Amino acid sequence: MSTAHNVLTGASTKSNDQARDLYDTLVRSWNLPEKGTKDGTLGDIDAARSLAREMDPEEWREAYGHERPFLAASMAGENYERGQDEAVDQIIERSAQPDGERAAIDASVVQAASPVEVDPEIVSILDDAAPLLDFVTMEAQPGFTAQYNIISDRNKPVGRTDESDAIDLTSNSDGDFTLDTKTRDMSIYVDRVTLSDFTQRAEDSLGYMDVEETTLGQRTAVYGRYTAGELVYGDPDVGKSDGSIQDSNATFGMARLAQKADANLSDGVSHEVDKSGISTSGDTPRLDDLKNELTKLVTNTGASYEDLRAITSPENFDTFENEANSVTRLSGYDEDISFGGREINVKGVPLTETRAVGRTTHGGFDYNQTGDTPAGNFDISTGDVIVYDESTFRHRQLAPLSTVPLGRRGLADEAAMFAYSANIDKSHGSHLKFLKSYPQ
Repeated sequence: MSTAHNVLTGASTKSNDQARDLYDTLVRSWNLPEKGTKDGTLGDIDAARSLAREMDPEEWREAYGHERPFLAASMAGENYERGQDEAVDQIIERSAQPDGERAAIDASVVQAASPVEVDPEIVSILDDAAPLLDFVTMEAQPGFTAQYNIISDRNKPVGRTDESDAIDLTSNSDGDFTLDTKTRDMSIYVDRVTLSDFTQRAEDSLGYMDVEETTLGQRTAVYGRYTAGELVYGDPDVGKSDGSIQDSNATFGMARLAQKADANLSDGVSHEVDKSGISTSGDTPRLDDLKNELTKLVTNTGASYEDLRAITSPENFDTFENEANSVTRLSGYDEDISFGGREINVKGVPLTETRAVGRTTHGGFDYNQTGDTPAGNFDISTGDVIVYDESTFRHRQLAPLSTVPLGRRGLADEAAMFAYSANIDKSHGSHLKFLKSYPQ
């Protein structure tokens, strides 16, 4: 059995060697992009998803021997042998051709798992189901624990001085900083899918079946909506045991991290602010209030306007946009009228609408509000606005969402979709704002 299968089924204990093996199989063997960072070399899932959007079918065939290699490989099965599946054979044969840029794919790779998250068809499904995933940095790290560096302390500079002191600086402290390593355990998202013989035969050509209408496509959309909800509202402190984004194994989202920042930091900023009672008199009360919150965040923390993004629900975005008093200009050459947008810049910070905000159901799981049992730590509202720093808030994964064969049952292959991941915030919540319940 493959490492992925053994880890998922509990047949073996998780270890660093297994994490490295999974990373190498799902990132490096498939020749997915990597990037050098302060936290080491990481798989660049954002870049891989961009390639999925940009490359045409011929470029995929040139690179991998097939225009949708990840989907084709996901249907190979753990008992795959050369000659059983033409599409998979093409991938392995192309990989075997000498080329420094070629992916190192052999039978053991396709038998083990396939990183379907970066397949062109799957990327298209995720873009539609969960646009927020494209606004948060997604990266892969070989380990079951997300490890990252933060600057926790800095010495003051020597500053202005006279020449006599400047000649001999031995009595002064070094202009140094303290670099701490922080960790956050990754938890696993799992779903089970069935790939029928009919689906496999149809996808051998991958030319006429709509993948979005297959079980794999539908469950990928659920994964996208679940992950987007967890990015915003994930809260393992609630301690549920239902697999939801409030399960004890969930990872913290932006809203809860903002709450925790108020409890743990002394940075002069209120990170969770109730907006339900603000005055709505005047022309732009909500926009003025959001602008003021952004100013306070940048003034009192290390955040910069260039790195910040604000997200809100479609309903609340409309409310903000109506305040912006947009002007529709028409000319005699216009055939269509463009009215309404999906993003507003406030002091250069984009306010973007996303379906993950303001929803109380994420990936099919209902969210517990403060009056439920067990009680949630906040109530979700369509008036919520979340402000975060795109340079410090990350979704760290072991590898892209992948499928691993579980076995054969009747005319179908059973497979598991899985992703080890955790949300991390290098600012410890200092660059986050949870602005609750703007009036609608």
